[in-house]
Amino acid sequence: MDKNLLIKKGWMVGDILLVFGIVGTLVFVIPVSAIIPQTPLITKKSLEMKIVFTSGEWIEQSTAFSERNRGINYISCVNESVVWATAYNGDNPAYPCQDFTRTVNGGTTWNANTISDADNQYFSMIYALDANIAWAPLYAHQNGVMGLYYTTNGGNTWTKQESANFNLIGSFPNCVHFWDANVGWCMGDPAEGYYEIYVTTDGGTAWTRVPEANIPDPLLGESGLAGSYCVVGDTIWFGTNMGRVYKSIDKGFHWTVAQTPLRSYVKPTFKDANHGLVFDINTAGSATITETSDGGVTWQDVHFTGPCYNYDCRYIPGTVNTYISVGAASNASGASYSLDGGHTWTNYVDVSGKPMLSLGFTTGKIGWAGSFNTDEFNGGIFKHIPGDPAPAFSIDITGGKGFIVNVTNVGDKDATNVTVDIIITGGFFIKQKVFTASFTALTVGSEKAVNCAIKGIGLGFIAPIPSIKIEVICGEGVTAAKTIQAKIFFSKVTIQ
Repeated sequence: MDKNLLIKKGWMVGDILLVFGIVGTLVFVIPVSAIIPQTPLITKKSLEMKIVFTSGEWIEQSTAFSERNRGINYISCVNESVVWATAYNGDNPAYPCQDFTRTVNGGTTWNANTISDADNQYFSMIYALDANIAWAPLYAHQNGVMGLYYTTNGGNTWTKQESANFNLIGSFPNCVHFWDANVGWCMGDPAEGYYEIYVTTDGGTAWTRVPEANIPDPLLGESGLAGSYCVVGDTIWFGTNMGRVYKSIDKGFHWTVAQTPLRSYVKPTFKDANHGLVFDINTAGSATITETSDGGVTWQDVHFTGPCYNYDCRYIPGTVNTYISVGAASNASGASYSLDGGHTWTNYVDVSGKPMLSLGFTTGKIGWAGSFNTDEFNGGIFKHIPGDPAPAFSIDITGGKGFIVNVTNVGDKDATNVTVDIIITGGFFIKQKVFTASFTALTVGSEKAVNCAIKGIGLGFIAPIPSIKIEVICGEGVTAAKTIQAKIFFSKVTIQ
């Protein structure tokens, strides 16, 4: 079943396929403002096999909800031990749900709870500062009470922070973030003609709305998305339902906006102040991606290879350029990873077909992917355990007068005794052309270039079109290969 979107402030009639062989048709009415996860096709999980990736990279854990089919729609990782996650009703996403779960021991045990005084509301997301303190924006069912809630005792009790109003026509709380116990930011949909954005310097005791003059005007019908934001240092980006990305470099006080090539629901994820991706979560199964190298001023489409899923996508902190995507749509459930900034994706084979929802990661590749529980003791979330450090190679080819092969170590261990073999075949050549380069070491994140000079060796318009094949191997036994077609006319090389 495709992951269709609930339209902002619209009505929806949906059929939901339930687990364990029960098929039911539900008719419901729900006013929605931000993008809300729907129930993907849920497959019955084995209650015996807990380690689902043979290398030990994904381990299934129990979220401890007493109600079955609680789907995890947002994860906030404080560190590798403390993690909070919010839930929705996987049997009926239209039914309000205030359930959340928390671990303080890396997921060995999770403790489920609920916000007791937030009836008829749904979580947009959660932001946790530590094991005790967290904030959560909750939106209303059928135009009821909504707002920003705060806990200081691990979620046992919550207080609504009234000065972040979210009680205007058009109000809808989407995101919240804190840099420390005092300085924070939250945002909601346009209300009174401009985005409802607040800042605080006292932990939310007093929130101040950012003036309209500091925020670019929304487009007609534009709105934010629940949990669709990213923070690096003092810089914030949030995505809209019209493919635009708002940006602040001063913790939310002043804003700019840029249009991406996408024109629908986008979510940003950045690895640093300049480099990041946005992906379109308005597609069924496979995402569409654009990238930036200037902090979001300009964007370019990414024509990637391999499976990139569309439910969530995150940069993995501390890596050279690794992203993970997850999906839960029919025929597009599972997880994949990219070592080269989203250009090439590889499946985690042993979780293929398993519904995997929101992501949260800490430095060191330790993270979690939401799923659905079967009962209080089984399932609901997967923990990502990194394997042993190893080199990994990204290969790029640039044409021109001759061509250049760039090899980057995108792994987490230095490579030694690196050999690059380059073979050109096809076209009309006097003889096959071969280039070889060797490097004593290629450290993590570093790049080496191999210049390949071609002098009158082929005519590129004669079939078959020439192919350039690159093979990389290192002393640690790691290999990588890439083949690309090219038009070659004497010394001029055009990459196809």
